[in-house]
Amino acid sequence: MTTSFDPQAAAFINLTGRAKVSGQAFVRQNSGKLLRAVGTDVFLVPRTAYADERIAAIYRGRKFALWGGAQMPDADPRYGQHMRTTIASSGGSFSFDRVADGEYYVIAMIHLPSEIMFLQFPIVEKVHVQNGRSIRLVMRGY
Repeated sequence: MTTSFDPQAAAFINLTGRAKVSGQAFVRQNSGKLLRAVGTDVFLVPRTAYADERIAAIYRGRKFALWGGAQMPDADPRYGQHMRTTIASSGGSFSFDRVADGEYYVIAMIHLPSEIMFLQFPIVEKVHVQNGRSIRLVMRGY
């Protein structure tokens, strides 16, 4: 990472807005079966230079992160304090209320079935909240 975290650039995450950012997150296996973001974390991350650099390194221009991708240093602890988190419902749905205008990354974690260990597959979408208008996403992970 060459960019330092700037708390002031991310402070708009704490403003109260009129918009709702909601949606559903899933990936489709080669077999056609859907894996949804069920009971997993969904993050609303303010778009800043720091977030842009982390997202670019982790996702490499894709909507999903590959295992064995970029080796990232631990995030600045303030980065985690400047995002909102919710938990996806049993259908993979999520919602963030009272979102202020601005650009955000929505990151959803998809649980991958494994008998050996707990694995999560992160997918990302960029959203731009304007004029208090709500946004509904369908995060496909591809």
